[in-house]
Amino acid sequence: MIHLAAALLALLTTPDAPADPKAVYLRVRDAVSALPVPQYIAFTFQDATHEHSEFGQERARIVVRTSDGHGFLQMIRNADGTVAHSDPAIVGDDGRFPVGIYRVGDFPLADFGLRKGTPNRPGIFEARSSPEPQPSDNLKSIGSITIVGLPYRIVDLGDTTVADVPVYHLGLTPLRDAGHHVLRELWIDKATYFPVRCVAERFVDDGLLTFRYLVTVNMAVIGGHLVATDATGHFSIHRALVLNITGDAHWSISDVSFPTEVPDWLFDPASFKQHAFEPLPPAAEIPASETGAPRP
Repeated sequence: MIHLAAALLALLTTPDAPADPKAVYLRVRDAVSALPVPQYIAFTFQDATHEHSEFGQERARIVVRTSDGHGFLQMIRNADGTVAHSDPAIVGDDGRFPVGIYRVGDFPLADFGLRKGTPNRPGIFEARSSPEPQPSDNLKSIGSITIVGLPYRIVDLGDTTVADVPVYHLGLTPLRDAGHHVLRELWIDKATYFPVRCVAERFVDDGLLTFRYLVTVNMAVIGGHLVATDATGHFSIHRALVLNITGDAHWSISDVSFPTEVPDWLFDPASFKQHAFEPLPPAAEIPASETGAPRP
């Protein structure tokens, strides 16, 4: 009887077997895909990128219409830290906001290719060579079962914690088209299977300009949506015989909201001029904490 009790105790205290990393990755994709994409997102952007001997201090209020990536930007502080007095900028199809971070409007809702079935606009981390090429091997269906062609070689890097949250830690090596499959590491909440952190890489080489980001991104579910909240890492930009810039990248967002109604004129330069003397929608207003006014 003593030996039986000891055996049962040993069984109960045996650590769980390591999770299959491929199964964890597929669970993450399911969890992300189940979350809705908001029609609009409003946020305050803060840049603290260190380039050569200078630190950027840009701060701006941004509203983005997610259906096409068009956006509104009002500078709060310039790169040198001074209070900004520039007119608002309206961003169209090119997605180029007038700040130091490329396509920053796409950053907060970047899903790094984890969302299934919804084509994404090329964003800050994804290659612009859309659409994503299909796997070279033909996927086969056997009865009602489909063989999944994973884009990565996935390995288990060991369980750990992020901000006291137990997580799975995966390493990912792209098997094809590294420009679209940008994840290199992924930390996943064991309870929810939502990603809480990732390492992502973006590399562009068009023959003249080469551009590379390798950054660690923290993520959180805010208001029922997956949001990338900050990024820290390194970047390099090179143009033959003309440009050679490297630096330590860091930017973050705050005051996030998901307005349900924003007038279309906020995203069109010509229409915006016609409404220049009208009050801005609440989502586009600079938060009171930024203007020095007391919070309501």
